[in-house]
Amino acid sequence: MRTYAYRIIVSGIVQGVGFRPFIYRIAHKANVKGYVKNMGGSEVEIRIEGNNDGIGEFMRLLFLELPPEAKIENINMEETELNLFSDFKILPSGNEIKEPSIIPPDFSICDECLKEVLNPKDRRYKYPFNSCAYCGPRFSMMYKLPYDRENTSMIDFPLCDECRFEYYDPSNERRFDTQGISCPRCGPRLYLESIEGERIEGDPLTVTVKLIEEGYIIAIKGIGGFHIAADPFNDDVVLKLRERKNRPQKPFAVMALDLPTVEKYAYVSNLERELLKSPQKPIVLLKKKEPYELSKYLSPDLDREGFFLFYTAFHYLLLDYMKNHVLIMTSGNKHGYPMCIDEKCAREKLKGVIDYILYHNRNIVNRVDDSVIRVSANRVMFIRRSRGYAPMWIKLKRKVQNL
Repeated sequence: MRTYAYRIIVSGIVQGVGFRPFIYRIAHKANVKGYVKNMGGSEVEIRIEGNNDGIGEFMRLLFLELPPEAKIENINMEETELNLFSDFKILPSGNEIKEPSIIPPDFSICDECLKEVLNPKDRRYKYPFNSCAYCGPRFSMMYKLPYDRENTSMIDFPLCDECRFEYYDPSNERRFDTQGISCPRCGPRLYLESIEGERIEGDPLTVTVKLIEEGYIIAIKGIGGFHIAADPFNDDVVLKLRERKNRPQKPFAVMALDLPTVEKYAYVSNLERELLKSPQKPIVLLKKKEPYELSKYLSPDLDREGFFLFYTAFHYLLLDYMKNHVLIMTSGNKHGYPMCIDEKCAREKLKGVIDYILYHNRNIVNRVDDSVIRVSANRVMFIRRSRGYAPMWIKLKRKVQNL
């Protein structure tokens, strides 16, 4: 039976979403030989050799079993010369740029990673930075392309033996060749300090919750920058935050543990529910329920409140410890300044605004604020297009003249 050889260039969201391990798995299922590797422009190169049946099965599986967050925008397939590969491998990344492609955005924690965080028998139990091939930070921690660990801020966290075993295990669908993985032994850590830099003893998360419930205002380092967290029920605290932040009217967003919690305070349509639960986890402007139980100073004289759900294990654990499972989580910036992405900025620019800083030791490379969406007449309207949606490109139906 004749053997065919093809070179395939795939562009879209195909780096940072478990695409190479996926190609490795389906190549073995289809019994084709060759390799897959990242290229220099965030696209992926695939070489396959096999008979007609094998090639056909490979292409069928490519579209049928695509990873959940992967998105193929373009695929270029051309027949090429035979190399008589003996097996199928994942090769080191190259520098060639063949097709423009999308840099992967940041995704919220997936259900499987959250289950591990909540399982007392799992080694990642209560680990705030759990992620896998299908979830976690991407763009916010990338120094350059292609998407490899050494090109991200995860370079500062060498894999421990257990994580290394998962990384090289082809049968581990969620962690094989997955660049952002870590665990409590080898990953980032949390620290809680006063604004003056005094380290606070005890579990950073539970102590932070205690401080918030006592009326303190905390800067919290997330995926793409700092939030300012405070008690959304306490009028005095909300007014104090407004005064300190020089923000007399602009509303504050509220982060919640789950949908039932959001639905205590706002009406949620089916489309709004889908947006809140999506991997992008945007802030969604929702119609308030009356009487409104949260502070009237959160969004004064407005009939809508910006709600969003947790998008990291870190946020989930923090909200789970809160008595009412909601927090003010507004951008960590002083009026007129961009959102802080490191502790030095938080201490200098937020001095006089916050009382404590809860931070981790993974560098934020690219500032990524929360996306904001409103649904009107069953149409999705972007107020701010950022985390989860950027830097994905937008395709236009017409050509744009070069300037």
